Amino acid sequence: MNIHQAPAFLRLYHLLPHRLLNLAVARLLTAQRPAVAVQAAIRYWIRHAQIDMSDFADVPYRTVEDFFLRELKTGTRPLGAGVVSPVDGELFAAGTITESAMLRVKGQQLSLSRLLNGRHHRASLSGFIGGRYLAIFLRPRGYHYIHLPLPARLVRCQWIPGRFFPQNEVALSYIPRVYERNERAALFWQTEPEQGSLPFAMVLVGASLVGGIHLAGIPQSQWQTPEATNWQRHYAKGERLGHFSFGSTVVLLLPKSLSAPCLVPVGQMVQQGQPLIPL
Repeated sequence: MNIHQAPAFLRLYHLLPHRLLNLAVARLLTAQRPAVAVQAAIRYWIRHAQIDMSDFADVPYRTVEDFFLRELKTGTRPLGAGVVSPVDGELFAAGTITESAMLRVKGQQLSLSRLLNGRHHRASLSGFIGGRYLAIFLRPRGYHYIHLPLPARLVRCQWIPGRFFPQNEVALSYIPRVYERNERAALFWQTEPEQGSLPFAMVLVGASLVGGIHLAGIPQSQWQTPEATNWQRHYAKGERLGHFSFGSTVVLLLPKSLSAPCLVPVGQMVQQGQPLIPL
């Protein structure tokens, strides 16, 4: 069993120095030498995760991080209709946002309010009551960039510092409230007028080891601040938003007007651009 899925290891994970581990692993993933070891690690990853490389650009990878952030071939992720998946991954959870605002993931009930706000911030959930939540866990075999599910304007970003617990299925069975405790970025959006100027939110949840959250074109120093950062940045549907340094989870919160049943059953793999909610 992978040590990251060993119950005894997971029960003690809170005792580990998460940020120190992140820095150590980051050095390994960005190392270019010895080149033989780097290429061997990449080949092992391809075999172990059964990655279909036919989707990805045929280019050399100098580091393991380069391979993790591999680019797609043109046309391999066409944009579907409606609200589309922002990432490749497993649809871990989906449901209706109620007054109690609980996210049900692998037997756990997590507070959407705490997920969205952390300890010191108070963004209202009122605009999402009756809408849909969708949680997608990025798998090692997939594409690891994050894209927009709808054409929208980024209104506000709230950085929520935290830990870096693993988020695989086994870890969620042994570590409580992972999504509420890990570092994350809560992004608040307004759809473009032709889509009805609807609010929605995306919560990017950092994971164990490297765990970094990166927004395209926005340095971390500009948004990883105690106070929320206000923006007026427009994005097209399917435009690249950012990436995680080493995998994680995206939670999408949609308003009541976008509450049609999800087109994909929980537990199924999805691809970036695949339709999830019809308009």
